[in-house]
Amino acid sequence: MQITCTNLAFSYPEQAKLLFEGVTFAVSDASRLGIIGPNGSGKSTLLGLLTGRLQPATGTISRSRPTPRIALIEIDAGDSRLVMTSAIAARHPVLSTAWGIMQSHSGTDSAGEAAAEFAAQGGYAVLAEVQRTLAVAGLPQELWGHTVASLSVGERLWLRVAEALIARADLLVLDEPTSHLDIQKRAQLAAMLQELDRPYIVVSHDRHFLDLVCTQVLELTHGHGRLYAGGYTQYVATMRAQEEHDRDVYTVQTRKVRQLKQAIGDLRQHADSIDMAAHRGRAVSHYSHMAARMQKRANSIRTKLERSLDAATSAKPFVEKVRDYTLEGSVRGGILVSLVRVTASAGDRMLFHDLSLTVRGGEHWCLLGPNGAGKSTLLQIMMGQRQPNGGDVMLSPSVRVGFVPQQIVLDHGEDLPIDLVREASSVSSEDARILLGTLGIEDEQVFQPVGLLSAGQQKRVFIARLVAAKPDLLIIDELEGNLAIDAVTLLEQALSQFTGALVMVTHDVSLARAVGQQFLSLDGTGGWSQENLFDGSDS
Repeated sequence: MQITCTNLAFSYPEQAKLLFEGVTFAVSDASRLGIIGPNGSGKSTLLGLLTGRLQPATGTISRSRPTPRIALIEIDAGDSRLVMTSAIAARHPVLSTAWGIMQSHSGTDSAGEAAAEFAAQGGYAVLAEVQRTLAVAGLPQELWGHTVASLSVGERLWLRVAEALIARADLLVLDEPTSHLDIQKRAQLAAMLQELDRPYIVVSHDRHFLDLVCTQVLELTHGHGRLYAGGYTQYVATMRAQEEHDRDVYTVQTRKVRQLKQAIGDLRQHADSIDMAAHRGRAVSHYSHMAARMQKRANSIRTKLERSLDAATSAKPFVEKVRDYTLEGSVRGGILVSLVRVTASAGDRMLFHDLSLTVRGGEHWCLLGPNGAGKSTLLQIMMGQRQPNGGDVMLSPSVRVGFVPQQIVLDHGEDLPIDLVREASSVSSEDARILLGTLGIEDEQVFQPVGLLSAGQQKRVFIARLVAAKPDLLIIDELEGNLAIDAVTLLEQALSQFTGALVMVTHDVSLARAVGQQFLSLDGTGGWSQENLFDGSDS
């Protein structure tokens, strides 16, 4: 199988500017490709081009013969069909219809007719294959009779992967499959892909996940695409080396530009003196010859100047602004929050039992665990928003807490980010701009109404407002939601140096490793641990 994309460009009808252009890469039987880039850079659009849902403005997509079968796998809400019915439909829609009738009209004449058709069409051989594939994909038999909509996000994802295999797809294309998956489920998905016997393309914001499953990374940014060998870590190393090279090129060429401009200035002064001498009646032919030589030299210098300007301009976009990534919180010491033998449940299910935790000034805690384990509940208990079923909770009454929920809603559509930060903390305009810039809100975005910003940008403005007040304790419930890799990386650098106390729920292994100093893990069955799961581990 081979798919070759050459100089792809695309723009939507309502856009005057191309979303991207010049994107070139190939997909073969051995491909393990990750696609990354800021929100809005065109990652999902590129998948649409690959699957044929969209057509490029320019460029070509050539496919080997027979045309490869591509399965696009996205997080979806599911439907009312049974899991087994949906899975059979991936191979044989007619068999799926017959199977559905057999299950829903058992004992009737229509069920008997459907069973006969099912057997005549080789349905039981297909059924056996589907059952094996579902089991290998991690969907246990007790789920096969459930509706697709009743499955968890992770279970629906396993089903869609299984259906792609059942349909004998040549290429799997997964669009942000790690969204809404906890650390454990992400590890399971990575293991599944590592064992896959066919190529795949993955769009993901999870850097650790990309390291586990990718051998190439395609970056979409600034309207262009660039292919890197290796996983995410190797991509970063290569990119930094290139940026360092570009900085050196920019420094050298800008120095040459200054020197060449000075040389041209000197020539102009000399030419003026020659012109004055010629007008005073001296040997005109002599001075004309000198002027011609100087003009030739000036043209040569201008050519060199143009080349140096082109080289400097080419390197300059990769010379990033140097920021101070320190986010200032309070330097308050002592115990801020103390939980002693705290127990909490959700209905009849135990979330955690006899949990003890002490958060001191300046400490950075990461809360880990599967979805539904009680991490958000624990945050509510720490802040006094919910009473535990048992145990003692102490939150120092003078502690200033800043809380960042999973979903941010800024009811200030026409307000400017810089004004919101200043109003929240009375900081100067310059300090507000520095803080916003540290979190990646800069230049014209600082003066753009927040209602026009993306969800991820609004979350960063919200964090800037909280941090400007220098809280003693910053509590964040899933920072990475709505944030692309570049934004998460930026916040990671900033939060790792936050001087106040931090308690953060995350499913991002790279983020937890960079920011966390202490860890609390909930297992989803009432147990908990304060062990650092990342010491010496690549899991």
